[in-house]
Order: sequence, then structure tokens, then C-alpha cells
Amino acid sequence: MDNFLSRYKICIGDQSETPFLNRFGIYQDGTTPLFRDTDGKLWAMSGHSHAGHIGMFCGTSLDDLKELYPINTLFCVGHAEYAYAGIRYPEGIKPRGSIWPFGLYICPGTHRFFCFFHNETGWNGMGTAYDSLGLCDTPRFDSDFRHIGLMHSDDEGKNWVFDRWILTSESVCFTEKYNPGAGKMLGQASGRISLGSGDFSLYTDPYGEYIYLVYNIIHVNMETGAWEDCDVYIARSRKRSDGVMGDFVKYYEGAFCEAGNFGKETPIAHNSWHARIVYLKKYKKYILTSSPMRPEKEISRVIEDVMEVRESEDLLHWSEPVRLEKGGQAFGNHYVAMVADDRKNPPNVIEGDEGAILSNHNGTNVDRFRFTIEKK
Repeated sequence: MDNFLSRYKICIGDQSETPFLNRFGIYQDGTTPLFRDTDGKLWAMSGHSHAGHIGMFCGTSLDDLKELYPINTLFCVGHAEYAYAGIRYPEGIKPRGSIWPFGLYICPGTHRFFCFFHNETGWNGMGTAYDSLGLCDTPRFDSDFRHIGLMHSDDEGKNWVFDRWILTSESVCFTEKYNPGAGKMLGQASGRISLGSGDFSLYTDPYGEYIYLVYNIIHVNMETGAWEDCDVYIARSRKRSDGVMGDFVKYYEGAFCEAGNFGKETPIAHNSWHARIVYLKKYKKYILTSSPMRPEKEISRVIEDVMEVRESEDLLHWSEPVRLEKGGQAFGNHYVAMVADDRKNPPNVIEGDEGAILSNHNGTNVDRFRFTIEKK
């Protein structure tokens, strides 16, 4: 691999506000999904369903993005008896909890909006939330279970219909300590467990035929409460232009060959939190941004608020991470994302040597930093 990151550096510049701010009722918790439609409009979603609201934003660039309206879901979230139109998790367990929008795609042929969202069993369950140990108000050592859901809108994001659960890890979403209505199904054995597929971003390849989900699986030790690893995985679905979203296929042992629900998966990067991909058009390189997960750290600081970047030529084989600095100090946050900073490119394509980094923590304001690519 031609080592781009050994020859060039990413220089962090001035900080400015985005419209994704707490004072407007937006509490972004994850990287912010963006998409440019076939008419050239830039769209964004921000917020989540149990703090403030989820807003739909539109503009021509990051400079003029404005919230158009809060979204409305034509289904409820929260309590397991009512949430998600009764469409159960692939395990057959009643769904519960909130929506965290992390991926946005707009069909080029129909202008149907698709939102991919993160869901956890341990938050906002209204009495039905659970983690690896049982029912909970908030999950103990974040040991609740993740799925990725899909919803769509035919009125530019005003109203949303829940479609289905589109990505599930190989391991089921409960343990032998607590059965959330799974009947004779066997939960994961106590000890090292998987918390499911989630904590993701979406990469739409503007030059190819696929949409990619880039997601985490966390493994935690139930006995110690420690996160043992947090690796990055990838799945893809073929683009369509008829308003239909196909199923996703996971990458496993060298090929995209395993089912999106319950299929096996092979990591493409290790110990990286909330990975997100952009394409550097000038250099013909993919860049993966993330925050490092350090298993040896104390439990309270397992994710470091530092931005790391990796490079690749094929989306599958990634270099070792390089940490970014600003003013001689480590730069980063809990969630970081490189995005285009112009009025024409898809958000995940950096055309030249300039762009923006969006940065935030759990439910905080989203800050914008300009960056440039320079020779070392």
C-alpha cells in the first residue's frame, strides 16, 4: 500500500458552529448523517428520540444548512409492547427503546428518503429496558444490545415509516442471566459477550454500485464490566433506483458472503469507535476516521477523545492509525467525521485538499473544524 499518511498530514484549522445545537433542541449522539440528493441539495438529520427532537436539515452546504422541521415517526418508540409497529427484532424479541439516526440515503430515482438508525435495548424502554444482567433504568457498563433499523419517508423527511431491522450480529441479543421473552432460545453464556451490531455510519460509494454500513461490535466481560474490544465491520447492499432498499451482506473472511441478520463477520479494523469513511478524490484514497478504544484503560475512559485516521485503497484493508493534533495537542472527541465542505460534492467525497471535521460528544453541540491536507 502506498503510504499516503506518511507523506501528508491533516492540519486542523478554525472552529465554528453548526446548526446541530442543544439550544435548538438537538442533542446529537453519534456522527451526523448527511446526503446530497440528485438536485444538489444537502440534507442532514440530527438528534435522537429521547432527548430534544430529531430535526431534518437542508441547504446547499455546511454554511447554510437550516432545520426545516422536526421529524415525525408514524410508529412509537420506547415500551416493548408498542414500539416499532410490533415488528420484532430478528431474534423474535419485542423491540424497545430509541432511535439514533446515523445513516441517510436518498433514492436517485424516486426521492424516497431512507434513514438507518441505531437502537439499544437498555435506553428509554419505559420499564422494559434491559441489559446483559436484566431489566434496567440505564444499562450497566453499557452492556445492552444493539441492532440497526431502517425507516423511510416519502415527504422529504417529515414523516417516517418503520421498515425492518436490517443488521443483527451473529450472537443473540440477550444472555443466560435474563430472558426478555425469547422462549426456548438460548442466550449468550455469562462471561465475554457480544453487544450486537450498531454504533455505525453509512458510506455511499458515488463511483460504485454499493451502499456500505460500517459498524461496531463491542465485546464486554460480564464479570468485570470491562470492554474487551470494539472492532469495526462492514456490510453492503446494492444501490437501486426504484425506491426499494435491499438486504445487506456482511464481509466475512475475504468476501461479502454472510447474511446481514445473524451472519458471521470479520473485522476490518480493531479497537476503533464510530468509524466513518470518506474518499479523497485527488489522492484516490479512502480515509477512515474514528476514536480509539483502549482495553487497558480504566472502565470510565475506555474511549479516548482523540481522532485517529487510517487509509485504504479498497475499503477492506486499512493502515495502522495515525493520531491528529491541533496546536501540538491531541485533537478529537467522542465522535469525529471528515466531510466535504463545498456546494457540489457528496458529503463523503473530498475533492481537493480542504474539508471539514464534525466533532461532538454524547448529546453535545456539534462543532465544525476546517482542515487542509499538506505535505509533511
